[in-house]
Amino acid sequence: VAFAKPHDRKAPITAADLLNGRVAPFFDNHGVKLCRVPTDRGTEHRGTSQAHEYELHLAVEDIDHSRTKTKSPQTNGICERLHRTVLH
Repeated sequence: VAFAKPHDRKAPITAADLLNGRVAPFFDNHGVKLCRVPTDRGTEHRGTSQAHEYELHLAVEDIDHSRTKTKSPQTNGICERLHRTVLH
């Protein structure tokens, strides 16, 4: 399952908007509790929960957040393969 929503900028608020507007409702509609969200290390996905919209949303919803290792594309292989598929 992949989720997408066009935005004009790459920012924490747009990442939180996707999570709140598409991802969470999908899992809610299927009766599945969203417990963990894995992401890359982009600035839209990392910061302190007090000042970062995406991290704040995860904290409020009690969702664990894991990030890929720095400079280790093999840990993000599924996402990278999806990007390649979409581009082609």
